[in-house]
Amino acid sequence: MAAGQWTEEKMTDFEGVGLGPGFDLAYGEGEMPDTVMRSIVLGPDSSGPMGPSAPSGLAEAYYSMEQPAFGEIQQYSISGSEPSTVYFGGEATSYSAFRTGYFGTNALWIMGTWSWTQYAYCPLGAWMQLLAYSSTGGSTEFYEIYPSGRVDKKTYRLWPGYTRIAFHGDEPGRHILLFVVNNQPSNPVIIDVGTGAWPPGPVPGPIPPYSRVTVRSSWLTGFTVTVDGVQEYRDISDGRLDGVVSFTVPGDQYHSIRIASPGYFRSYYRFFRSGYSYTLTV
Repeated sequence: MAAGQWTEEKMTDFEGVGLGPGFDLAYGEGEMPDTVMRSIVLGPDSSGPMGPSAPSGLAEAYYSMEQPAFGEIQQYSISGSEPSTVYFGGEATSYSAFRTGYFGTNALWIMGTWSWTQYAYCPLGAWMQLLAYSSTGGSTEFYEIYPSGRVDKKTYRLWPGYTRIAFHGDEPGRHILLFVVNNQPSNPVIIDVGTGAWPPGPVPGPIPPYSRVTVRSSWLTGFTVTVDGVQEYRDISDGRLDGVVSFTVPGDQYHSIRIASPGYFRSYYRFFRSGYSYTLTV
């Protein structure tokens, strides 16, 4: 079954800078060291159609304002540190399901506390940990394409299996990273670096601190949308069984969006910018 399609556009119909209608999610954070800065997002439920995931209420961390203690590159063993969730193609799956369909090709991931992803956001000056997999290891060309189009090439020697590599968000904009070993390229990962350092300052201008989300379907009705495993919205909530569900979420954060109906289930995980409207068509 084909995945849904997301569209994004800037909001122009909000009133003032207050919270929008439906802004009623109860968010909290798990205990983490003060040196770790992260997008505030609650993990999915501890179990479900996609298998085991993060404990409910756990804040995910993809970036830190301090350079990783291992330096630039280090051999890494995932034994005992396997992710509970893997995000790619805009969807989520359990690590066990991912591993079953994984054929051992060169692969690159962004490591979080309990998940791996191929897209992430970080503030300017933050650090991330990338995880490169190569069955053979060896001399490797590692490429970083900067927002300006400049290509930074480094030569590493990867270990067979997993190697951890540090990423520094030193320039605002979109960074694309990949590596080549034995003439075989990995998948790319995308990191969007914010324009300002963390913590952010006051929001300039009349930009609402939320994002508007609409899930729309021409064939699926009566479905339920669950946000971050905390809040549920139903197709019938507005009194019409029309295949449209709208709500708002805190902006400039990652959120997990799950759509469920008898015989249908999809899960998405993405970054939502404040002041933008997002429409998911399924």
